[in-house]
Amino acid sequence: MEENEFRQKVMPLQRLMYALALRLGLPPDDAADAVQETQLKLWRGRDGIPEDSTGLKAYCMVSIRNECLSLLKRRKDTSPIETVTGVITDTAIPDVEVKDTRRRMEQFIDSLPDGQRRVIRLSSFGEYDVMEISEATGFSPGNVRQLLSRARKRLREMIESLN
Repeated sequence: MEENEFRQKVMPLQRLMYALALRLGLPPDDAADAVQETQLKLWRGRDGIPEDSTGLKAYCMVSIRNECLSLLKRRKDTSPIETVTGVITDTAIPDVEVKDTRRRMEQFIDSLPDGQRRVIRLSSFGEYDVMEISEATGFSPGNVRQLLSRARKRLREMIESLN
């Protein structure tokens, strides 16, 4: 892929990539950085980018999602303990419970088989519909529905086992 072709095909997807980065929870400045970093990685690996527009869009969206998730993972729990002051109050308890639940759900999702893990993340965190997930993963829409159903069922079972 030449520079002109890259500019014509990949650069217009910048707004979509930025919107996805924001939906995944990155602050605006970090989302812009993630888009730039992803575009740089796409440029470096431009020979492996799909030629068709549907495959290209899905490839770019998966690339930005992966970049955002790795940024969020690196950032997790990096605040120094000195910045946490005061005692735990009744109002802080729900925050602790929410964080604990979120951590457990992330562990549960990480324990799912690869296909189920990918589609549940795209569905839940990326807010993609079945057709978009199908394009991003290469699975058929029926397979995506089946994987989502199995992933949700398995997550329900894991949550019930805690009680």
